[in-house]
This record gives sequence, C-alpha cells and structure tokens, in this order.
Amino acid sequence: MSWGTVKIPPPLEQFQAERSSQSGKSARTLTDYLHSIFAGFDFKPFRWYMGAMIWWNAAISMQMLVRGYLAFNLTGDFRALGVVGLGSAVPMLLLAPFGGVIADRTSKRFVLQVGQFFSALLALAMGLLLFASALQFWHLIAAACVHGLMMALVMPSRQAFLPEVVGLKRLMNVIPLQSAGMNLMQIMAPTVGGFMIDWIGAGYVYVVMAFMYLMSVVMLFRVKSLSFEEQEASRKGMPSADEKPIGNQGRRSGSADGASHSTLADLRSGIAYIFADRTMLVILSFAFIGSMLGMPIRNLLPGYAAEVFGDSGSTLGLLQMGMGVGALFGALALAGLRITRRRGLLYAASAIVIGLAMLGFSATNIFIVGWFGLLLIGIGSAGRQSLSAVLTQEYVRDEFRGRVMAIYMMQFSSMSLVTFFISLYMEAVDPQFAIGSIGVLLIAATLLYLLLVPRFRQIR
Repeated sequence: MSWGTVKIPPPLEQFQAERSSQSGKSARTLTDYLHSIFAGFDFKPFRWYMGAMIWWNAAISMQMLVRGYLAFNLTGDFRALGVVGLGSAVPMLLLAPFGGVIADRTSKRFVLQVGQFFSALLALAMGLLLFASALQFWHLIAAACVHGLMMALVMPSRQAFLPEVVGLKRLMNVIPLQSAGMNLMQIMAPTVGGFMIDWIGAGYVYVVMAFMYLMSVVMLFRVKSLSFEEQEASRKGMPSADEKPIGNQGRRSGSADGASHSTLADLRSGIAYIFADRTMLVILSFAFIGSMLGMPIRNLLPGYAAEVFGDSGSTLGLLQMGMGVGALFGALALAGLRITRRRGLLYAASAIVIGLAMLGFSATNIFIVGWFGLLLIGIGSAGRQSLSAVLTQEYVRDEFRGRVMAIYMMQFSSMSLVTFFISLYMEAVDPQFAIGSIGVLLIAATLLYLLLVPRFRQIR
C-alpha cells in the first residue's frame, strides 16, 4: 500500500550504478568507502525512517534494562528475570503470524504508529505505578505480556515496511545500517538508563521511554512509501524468477490468498508458500538455528560473567559493550560491501565465526581475552542477522512479505524459550563447558547445512 508518490532523487540511480559497476572492487579512497557505507542516507525517506527507528530502539533497549532491574529489585530472585522474559516471548511466539497477516492487509506505517502509541501509554502507566509506590512484580509480568502482544502485531509490519520505503536495490546497504543503529542504541540507551535510575529514579525512566515512543510516531509521518512503479523500477538488476532456479518454487501470479479473505486462510497460505519455496525454507530454517544457538549468550551473560569473571556490574557492562561494539562494527562493515554473489556462503561463515568465538570465549577466564571473544561474537551476529534479513526480503514474494517476516521474527521468541533450557544446562554443568559445547554445536550444524543442503550454497 502506498501513502503518496516519492520522487526518487538522483543519488538512488547513482548509488545503483556504483554498486553495479564497482561490484567486487575495493573503494579507491577512504572517502569513497565511507560514502558506500552510508549511501542509504542519501535517500531522504530512509533518513526519516532511521530517525523513527532510533527512537524506538532506544526506548526498547532502555525498557529491557529497567524491567530487569525492577524484577530483581522486587524479588531478589534470578528466576524472576526468566519469568518476565517468557512473559514477553510467549505472546510473540503465538501471535506473530497474525501480525504478518495484518502487515499484508493494512498500512504498515499505520500499524507501527498505533503500536508505538500504545507502547507509550504502557510506559506512562508503569511510571505512574512507580510514582505512587504501588508497583508489584505481577505488574511487570503483565506489562511484559502486553508488550509482547504489541511486538507480535507490530514487528512484521516493521520488517515488511522497509522495502516499501527504499526498494529492493538498497536493502544490502540499508539493512546493515538499520542493524548498526539498533546496536548503537543497545550500547548507549542501557548505559543512560542505568545512570538515570540512580539519579532520578525508574519512574522518570519510563516517562523518558514514553517520550521516545511518541517521537518515533511523529517521525513516521514523514516516511512515505515508494509508488508501485518506483518499487518495480528498484527491481532492475536484481535476479528475476527466470534467472534464479532457486527460490522460484511456488511463484504464481495473482493474489497471495486466492479468493479467500479469512485470517486463517491467509495464515495457511503464507505457511504453505514457505514450504513450497525451498530457498525461503532454507533461509528461514537456518535463521532459526543460528538464533537459537548463537543468541542465548546475550541473555545468559549476567550469570556467566558473575561465575567466570567475578560478580561486578561494571564488568558485566564492559562485556556487554564489547559485544555491542563488535555488532556495530560488523554491521557498518557489511553496509559498505558490494556483495552480489555467494551471500549464502557468507551467511554460513557468519554463524561459524559466532561458534568459533563462543568456543574461544568459553576457554578463558581472563577478562580482556573474553572481551575480544565477545567482540567477535558481535561481529558474527551482525553479519548473520543482517544477511538473514536481506536474503529473506529479497527472495520473498511481495504478497507474502508480511507473513514471511512474521515467521522470521518468531526466531527471537524461540530463542527466549531455548535460553531457558540452556540455562538449566549451564546449571547442571560448568558454564564455560556449556557455552563452548553450544559453540561447537553451532559450527557442526552450519557445516552440515553446507554439506547436505546444496541450495544453501547456491544462494546469491
């Protein structure tokens, strides 16, 4: 759906020509390379989109910090952190497919604005409870469930909206830039939120979060979709259905759901499409594997740091910063690459980097060595997440985009569930052995995919 026609300025054609003519070549100067990294910002609608997402990511990152702080402060029990996390993950796991149906039927920008407006109201409600000294632990669980519900209905629209704003041609550049912005906020927002808790109290942190959500809503009014003609023009130079034997199964003309307009029929047709398109199935299934084995370390780091490096808040903060810095660096580096071939192999290599870094990280109790291990995990994570998003967006049919991105987003809620079981595993064995063995499992799973699934190696 379009909200007005946007005239593509000359930088878009210039950027496309540069990527086409210089594919596989190094930038001649540092200035050229830096411009190739940030080329997406030449396009004004993307600048407004990124501004809106920066406010949103800052609010979410700050919310994760203050919610965890309050959960432990109220209970003194580490299990409370897991319960609050599950409260958010379960609604996302169950309802994300319906969010995909909404994304395919409705204005994606409107869905984002409504979701963030209600997130602002939820933040204000939590702030009022804190100001009244009435906050209880069950309030945190309820807020986590409501926020998980909101994310389930909104995140598919967020993922599916970006190609409408910039076109397919820019995705290899703008998705890493979006990831870099998210990682930057994951570094800055929790740090600022932590100091604010000490200086002015958690209630005011929620007020600031509400302001951030509302700023995102306002900035989204300036984000317009490309017209249908402009979106079609952005496909020029991309592999067509005839040019790529993979990712072509199930491509049909006509509507995504035939004559049916029921939500369940839309949902079934989306799932059927994923299983019919073998390349899409390979991309998504590997995304789930990489997420469930490579991401839980983020949530388990507080306990691991206490056991291995000593129970210190500053130590934990520095370790988290190491992972965030690595992710930021990896995302920016990927944004500057002009890759048009063998992206499936690069996708697999990113997961192997994570596994090797986890193995090295688990083999030491020396802080500086562990910090660099997390730096490498962050670099590999940025590559894996950005490439999985780019490949999914490029290979999916437009009429199924919202539903497919909803399935794609379920990997994160699945990761939260797997984290619970890995935490039990870490409790039963040595934490370092547990993290190292999971890293080995991730490497083995990736190599098996490369060996047994030729289609994975052929993705370009």
